[in-house]
Amino acid sequence: MTKLLVISEQMWPEGGGGTLATHLILKLLAQCGFDILVVSGSRNPTRVKGIVNIYYPSLKFSNKMRLWTYLTIPFVKSWFTKVIKKTDIVYIPRYCYPLIPLAKKQSKKVVVHFHDYQPISYNATVFNNLQKTAFFPSFNEEVKYELFEHASILRTLLAPPLTYLNRLSGMWVAKSDNAICVSRAQADIIACKAPELAEKIKVIYNPLPNVLYTESKDKNCFLYLGGDSYVKGFHILLSASRKLLREDIKAQFLLCGCFKEGNMSFVRKLNETFKGAYRVMGYLEHQKMLKLYNISRALIVPSICEETSSYATIEAMLSGTIPIASKVGGIPEIVQGTYAEKMLFMPGNTKELIDRMRLISSFSKEELINIGRELRQRTLRRFDREKLKDKLLEVFYC
Repeated sequence: MTKLLVISEQMWPEGGGGTLATHLILKLLAQCGFDILVVSGSRNPTRVKGIVNIYYPSLKFSNKMRLWTYLTIPFVKSWFTKVIKKTDIVYIPRYCYPLIPLAKKQSKKVVVHFHDYQPISYNATVFNNLQKTAFFPSFNEEVKYELFEHASILRTLLAPPLTYLNRLSGMWVAKSDNAICVSRAQADIIACKAPELAEKIKVIYNPLPNVLYTESKDKNCFLYLGGDSYVKGFHILLSASRKLLREDIKAQFLLCGCFKEGNMSFVRKLNETFKGAYRVMGYLEHQKMLKLYNISRALIVPSICEETSSYATIEAMLSGTIPIASKVGGIPEIVQGTYAEKMLFMPGNTKELIDRMRLISSFSKEELINIGRELRQRTLRRFDREKLKDKLLEVFYC
């Protein structure tokens, strides 16, 4: 029985799409007979038969530099060296990259999994090319991210030196045996900026989550899950939705995620103008969030960054909800060959977004049901579980 050691700062249900993917992958590998030990900073991860969890609270740092510094302390390296010695394969699905050289020193196979762009970007984010505005032509992407995403002068000033230090992550990852990317688009971007990783990269789409299909979408509701994030396109959603509502189209917008008080106040003012068209749901547990697909005609994904993948888009299609998404990163791969491909719009183009929301607002219930069924069926066929399993086993065994 192959022994697999997983080292991660977080495990599901903490985190987001990356930890959900890790949970589903480990569940599949456990069913394939792997003897799995997980060392993580999550006190109560979702339990899976065949997987042993060790709680290591010190892995849960608030930022990556503190984590990386901690993992280079001698007594910490000594503890992980002993754990690594007892395993066959080391799997790193998040940012514990300083442990890669330790594993390779013991001739262990190392597999890393990229759910973002950490090896080439300290903020793990790559902006879409169309978003490199003329107003900031020389700004480093990390500076732009901190300025617009966090509105923090301190974080903006720290971005350049941290960007330089992030080169360490690329050096560590280059020592791995295989690097899994979750889309061809992500793989191409990483390989372009870090050509030393090109031959190590394997593209494997994330496993499908368990999402129920529903046909009860009577109300003209649009769902948005990105909080007030700049890179997730909150400003684009607000601009497009206001213009749509001014056309006297009756619609409701369900807003999920974390919102700063200033943005909450702005939404309250919009509700005074548009008679409560916006419902701020805040941060929701995953299962509660999935229920919102049941009452939504469409999911709005107006991202201006190169999304590596999009579990939200996949979950929408599985539930029979139409995704209206920016044409960025791996999203076009996810919706390829489905009706959702027609709903893609150029990032930042509010006119195209409004046109698609207007169209979906005009659909009858029967039209929505037919499109929803097609979305689910094609998604299930495209991301076949057995094909995914074969690709994973090829990476971990070869």
